[in-house]
Parts: sequence; C-alpha cells; structure tokens
Amino acid sequence: MDQRALPVPEEPDRPRGRHEAPRGSVGGPAGAVIGIVGAAVVVAGALATWLISSAKEAPEQSSAAGAVTTQGGPTSRPPGPGSFGNLVGNWSFEQDLNGWQVLGAADASREPQGRTSGSSASVRARGPEPGQVGLALPEVVATAERGQRYVASAWVRSSASGQQVAVRLVGAGGKEVSKKTAATLPGLEWRRVIVSHTVVGAGPLRLEVVADGVPAGDALLVDEVVVRLG
Repeated sequence: MDQRALPVPEEPDRPRGRHEAPRGSVGGPAGAVIGIVGAAVVVAGALATWLISSAKEAPEQSSAAGAVTTQGGPTSRPPGPGSFGNLVGNWSFEQDLNGWQVLGAADASREPQGRTSGSSASVRARGPEPGQVGLALPEVVATAERGQRYVASAWVRSSASGQQVAVRLVGAGGKEVSKKTAATLPGLEWRRVIVSHTVVGAGPLRLEVVADGVPAGDALLVDEVVVRLG
C-alpha cells in the first residue's frame, strides 16, 4: 500500500457566527475604529483648508474697508443745507436760485463756475444808470431772539474791478441793520465778506448781499453763503 501522504480535503464553508468577520476583511470592532479615524482625518483636512483660506482673505477685506473709509473724506463743498450749522438752505446755488430775491434793476441766473466747483449766482445790472443790485434771503432766521449773535458771510466777485460789495443782516422790519461790511472787488477774483450782528429786537432776520454803482451789463457773482448762530 502506497504510504505517501494523501491530500487533505479543504474544509467546506460553514455558517459563521455573528461575531466572526468575513474572510479577507478586518475584524468588526477594529474595522469600525479605522473607518471613524479615516473620516476624522478627512474632516480635519477640510477644516484646515478652510481656515487657511479665511486667513488669506481677511487682510484683503480689511484693506478694502480701510480704502472706503479713506475715500470718505471731505469734498470741495460741504453736503447740503444746514451743514456745519449753516442756516442758509440754497447756499451754493447748485440747482437754482430758489428762495432768493433779486434786488435792484437786474437779472439773476446761475453761473456755471462757482468759487470751488459747481455753480454760483450771477446778478447782472440792466438799469439805464449804475445802481445797487444784489440778492436777498428773507427770513434766513425765522425768529431771532434778543441778545443772540449771528455771523453772515459770502464769497463774491465781479465782472469788472472796483465794485463795492456789502453783506448785511436786517431785522425788526427793516429798522435794525447790522454794521455794514464792504469790500472793493478787484474783478475776476473771489473775496469773502463777513459781518456779525447782535439782535436788539426779536423777530425774523433778512440777509442781503449787495453791490453799489454797478453799470448796466456788469455782474455781481455770489457763492457759498453762510449764516450761523454765534
């Protein structure tokens, strides 16, 4: 009888218990741990990528905000009526001459070029003889109280040299007039005229900007009119 070893038959497949892992796979608890660790690594990588990206973007956003703040500085003209305590509504004549009255034999219009930019008011004399022309703003102060002090100013220039221009405040129905402040204009050059007035009789105040002895065809230009309490 041949004594050579006979091949051992393979063990047939048998049902496996619920705690046994399939062949060729990692055991149950160990596999679960490895899966959790792998998922955690993926999440950590994504979080790190997001943090790096946010850190790069933050300085750019801060720089943009700083640029906006820097650009928001003052412009050549303060914005709108009432700015910095100015009591004059239509003070720079950017749109029209609304609220202002023409004094003397003259025609008023907007001049394309103001003192710094935009427009100014132009009052051109049309009388047969040189006369007084200008602009008036009725009730620039609706109710001025006794003892209050107001300061008025206007930038003015003329189409010809030698014109006398005054700024004044008038109250008490025309009976109370501020001390006259006048300037002789060199022509084509802006000059500021300022006057102060302390109220004696309570009531509205009227503002006037006038030029004396203006020949027909010559013009007085007015811009950036300011009236403040104080």
